[in-house]
Amino acid sequence: MSSSTSRTPLIDMIKGVACATIVWHHLAFYGPMSDIAHPLAPALMAWLYDYGRMAVQVFLVLGGYLAAASLAPQGVARFEHAGTAIAKRFVRLVVPYAVALVLAVLVSALVRPWMDHHSVPDQPTFSQLLANALLLQDIVGAGALSAGVWYVAIDFQLFALTVLMLAGVRALPVPQLRHQAAAVSQGLVLLMA
Repeated sequence: MSSSTSRTPLIDMIKGVACATIVWHHLAFYGPMSDIAHPLAPALMAWLYDYGRMAVQVFLVLGGYLAAASLAPQGVARFEHAGTAIAKRFVRLVVPYAVALVLAVLVSALVRPWMDHHSVPDQPTFSQLLANALLLQDIVGAGALSAGVWYVAIDFQLFALTVLMLAGVRALPVPQLRHQAAAVSQGLVLLMA
């Protein structure tokens, strides 16, 4: 589904609205911004605080649907090697993610001496940097370097599980069993999202 002709405008629109909702939720929830924004529109900020985060579920469901549609449109994995598919996704996610993490660490280091606010994280340790770079921060219990980076890690982990599940189904020896397992795996992909 990488070509522009296979894009669905409705899905793009839903993702755009969900993205804007998450940005507004962050305005209502994180950092000193929320302290200033709340008195200006208390009802809106309260709604965004309570319900804006639900847009994340929209991304997870759409991510599951798009992963299933691109990895196994007919219910059978169309990639050659699971490791290659996972590695490509890792690189695709980690390059912009790493840039964002470096910026977040640098900005935090810049403002830390002048800004005493709970939203400014402490200086990261090497193990914390490594865990975040490998998208394992929540698995190993290392603190996230920025508020929204958990989602990138979860997105990658769900993608990797989906690829491994589809590869496992394809490896089954009996075609009839493979067909039944493919149907089950499609359902599991949607449930994981």
